Amino acid sequence: MKNLNIALRSLFKKGRSNGIKILSLGVGLAMGLVLIAKVCFELSYDDFYPDSECIYQIRENVSIGERVMDDLDYVSGGIAPGMKLEIPGVVAATRGFSLGNSVFFMPDKNKYKADFLLVDECFFDVLPQKVLSGDAKQILSRPLYVLVSKSLAERIGEGKDVTGMSFELASYPGRVITIGGVFEDVPENSHLKYDVLLSLCSFKEVMGWSNENGWWGGDSYHGYVKVQPGADQEALEAEMAKMLERHVPSAKLKEMGMTYRLSLKPLKEVYATSSAVKGMAVMLSLIAFAILFAALMNYILLMVSSLVVRSKEVAIHKCYGASGKNISGMIFSETFVNLFASVLLSALLILALREMVEELLKASLGALFTWQTILLLVGVCLLVFLFAGLFPSYLFSRVPVAVAFRSYTESRRLWKKGLLFVQFVAVGFLVTLLAIIGLQYQRMVTDDPGYSYDRVIYASLSGVESSAVRMVMDELEKLPEVEAVAASDDLPVWGGAGNMIYRDGSDEIALHIRDLRYMDADYIPLMGIKVIEGKAFDRSYSDSARIVMISRATAEKLVLVHGWKDGVIGKKLRISEHSDPNDPNGFEVIGVYDEVRAGAIDSYLMPPTVWFYSSKPGHVVSMKLHGNVTVENMKLIENTIQKLLPDKDISVNSYEASIINMYSASRLFRNSVMLGGLVTFLITLVGLIGYIADETTRRRKEIAIRKVNGATVANIMEIISKDILYMAVPAVLLGVMSSYWMGENWLQQFSEKIPLSVFIFAGSALAIWLVVLVMVVARTWSIANEDPVKSLKSE
Repeated sequence: MKNLNIALRSLFKKGRSNGIKILSLGVGLAMGLVLIAKVCFELSYDDFYPDSECIYQIRENVSIGERVMDDLDYVSGGIAPGMKLEIPGVVAATRGFSLGNSVFFMPDKNKYKADFLLVDECFFDVLPQKVLSGDAKQILSRPLYVLVSKSLAERIGEGKDVTGMSFELASYPGRVITIGGVFEDVPENSHLKYDVLLSLCSFKEVMGWSNENGWWGGDSYHGYVKVQPGADQEALEAEMAKMLERHVPSAKLKEMGMTYRLSLKPLKEVYATSSAVKGMAVMLSLIAFAILFAALMNYILLMVSSLVVRSKEVAIHKCYGASGKNISGMIFSETFVNLFASVLLSALLILALREMVEELLKASLGALFTWQTILLLVGVCLLVFLFAGLFPSYLFSRVPVAVAFRSYTESRRLWKKGLLFVQFVAVGFLVTLLAIIGLQYQRMVTDDPGYSYDRVIYASLSGVESSAVRMVMDELEKLPEVEAVAASDDLPVWGGAGNMIYRDGSDEIALHIRDLRYMDADYIPLMGIKVIEGKAFDRSYSDSARIVMISRATAEKLVLVHGWKDGVIGKKLRISEHSDPNDPNGFEVIGVYDEVRAGAIDSYLMPPTVWFYSSKPGHVVSMKLHGNVTVENMKLIENTIQKLLPDKDISVNSYEASIINMYSASRLFRNSVMLGGLVTFLITLVGLIGYIADETTRRRKEIAIRKVNGATVANIMEIISKDILYMAVPAVLLGVMSSYWMGENWLQQFSEKIPLSVFIFAGSALAIWLVVLVMVVARTWSIANEDPVKSLKSE
């Protein structure tokens, strides 16, 4: 207690640099602890379910020729209930079909958005949530009935009971859906997000078709099973293989060049063990470690720098009987006070920047800082306290008693330079990693996808009759702001759907393709897609025309498969979902376009794609503007559509913004690294400034004597700069080189990536050295220009 009182009284004592110590350590703790909390959050997904170790997600593993697609998280609708009926050890099973984030209208015309999931009546048997009102099983057994989350119920009801209220989905008008009950909100660390659970028996009434009981194809369901405690996963998967043999014609699949099997994945591994999450967790952990380590080294550096000033005080304590243990206790008490103040500062920073933190990490503070995470963070703070007190206490306890009677000349330069060296390693690592991530992100958002989206905007008119869509298009073409209008069923940025082209004359699969659905005759010219063979769709074709355009990759692979010598133009293709395998007519290829990217740059290269023709407009209306896309002209077009379709909720979107949003996870990760690198660099610069101040003070008379003997300002600057650069250059190089391995691993998730050129690493190192040199010059300029007489007066 006595030591704590001394530490508190000396908190604002001159020469201690406590303000700088608390500020740099507090900022480092704020950033480091938040990143650690984010890693804990990412690795805790789905651990809130009771008996979560007994819950598995059903995974699909398919190969089509040489194309292998393992561990897919979608299966056919009949798989989950089939396992419950046929496999011993399966206690419960369920499946869900996502409608995504959908707009719906209440009877008073108020509109809301929510994540919809169609599920069967066994959903809460496998993935339980607290039901606040209603009988979940009964509600999910009734067509056109839903359960809604507590937060959505509060938004809709505004304090009233929502049970019995009804609404209509904007995309499926005319289907009146009734709210039957309310459930507790799903925690943020759930891989399955939903606000509304719609009964699966509503599927046909809502969608107009149904495939929820199929064993093969229609693999668009999330399937889950709950098994008996202690059940063996391998034994269950063996039973699943036998079940498939009974329901899926495996021999026929082999004839088609396909294999198909099912597997199980523990629920807690569905999200946390994905390659993207594991890679992000490793990188964020390293960044957090680098920030905390830099902050810790900086604190120790500032403590060591004060040793010369405080040595006489320590020696006097020893004259009055203080032992080395007593001195260590004083230093640890001071460290505790500083650390406590730093933790308070970090908490205040996190709360003050709450919105930015939650946006950057895509999680609320409540979800990030659970009691388990807080315990871990307390442990981290205890380690920081231990190391922050251990090294300074060792040095201070070794101060000799004789210092009380004479000057203390030991500078501890090696300690200081060693601590700064470690900080520069961390800076080199983070700055270079930021350069790699930033350049890759820029590569993704500026990538040439094979079409031009400059000045292109679009609106989704789901649930609108084709005649009404045509009316909207006609009105939009009259606007002076609009250059061209076209319609399609899909957009390349959305990725399309998976389908297959059959071999000529058989039901064997020739090629797996990305189906971009239907477009009208104006879509190709609007998007600037280059036709390299044949011709594009035009208005001379009727809606009954069975024609298709294919990409260069599709054409090249079909030529190889079929051995066509005269190319693909005029050939008939039978494509799954659009034609029966035994249909002799198929779709005629009329043109080949250059490669178009479907979806994002991921681990796959540009897949082969196809486009179908329809003279009837699809529900996605694309517009090319005469001028740049602005908020004003987007609002004008949105209002125009809204007037024509007053009962619909229509939003107009920028295509460029959709491209950027597609890489939002990479952007947020880049921002996290950028912030971490900035914090680490600033902390290191604080330490550098302290080191320069100590060195110039210690060598003040030496500098004065050199000037008297003819040294110029440039000579003095060179002496001090060399001393620091001899330490900074190898440290930064070491950090830059260590970032290569991490950057290389991170880039593996992309099919198209930047080359790790030597210029990236050289540029990063030079930038850091330049900043260091500027800082050294700025801090030593005054002492180098000082009158030497002033420094020598006290000699």
